[in-house]
Amino acid sequence: MLKLRKVTNYIPKQPLVTVGIADYKVSSNPKVLATYALGSCVAITIYDSRRRLGALIHAMLPEPKGEPDNPAKYVATSIPHALKSLKELGSPCIGLEACIVGGANILKSALNFRIGERNVAVAREVLSKYGVRVVCEDVGGHVSRNVFFDLTNGEVYVTTPKVRLGMLGKKLLGGRYGSSK
Repeated sequence: MLKLRKVTNYIPKQPLVTVGIADYKVSSNPKVLATYALGSCVAITIYDSRRRLGALIHAMLPEPKGEPDNPAKYVATSIPHALKSLKELGSPCIGLEACIVGGANILKSALNFRIGERNVAVAREVLSKYGVRVVCEDVGGHVSRNVFFDLTNGEVYVTTPKVRLGMLGKKLLGGRYGSSK
């Protein structure tokens, strides 16, 4: 079963597989799938606990307009591709669980577009459509996140980088976040 753990630091004990922006990876135990610097992007972990197979998606935008240049770039198209890859790896894709992380509004100007919120909403919708149960989330807010998905036990570790903002950063965020110390 997937479990979300917020930690200040994470050092993997298993081989690390990095997932870039607009990318996804599927793998089997024992591995840790990791992605970094989630702002409005979302990370979606999908786990087959019986076989210890998993996928980690790092999607940037909710849906493509027309045919996507890169299906992993979009929440709506990356999930079906990751499920297909899990099936090819041996999962029957029944009883899968998911965790959604990210979808923040990092900059005040991004609030107008609400990309993070839309990414999270589309992730929930598409996962539900495919019968994948969302069992944990760490979404929204105004901070970046890193995700480490340990396939040995289904634990999703989330770290938040400590950010020190100068005057410009405070002004962009309305003076509410960070510290200039």
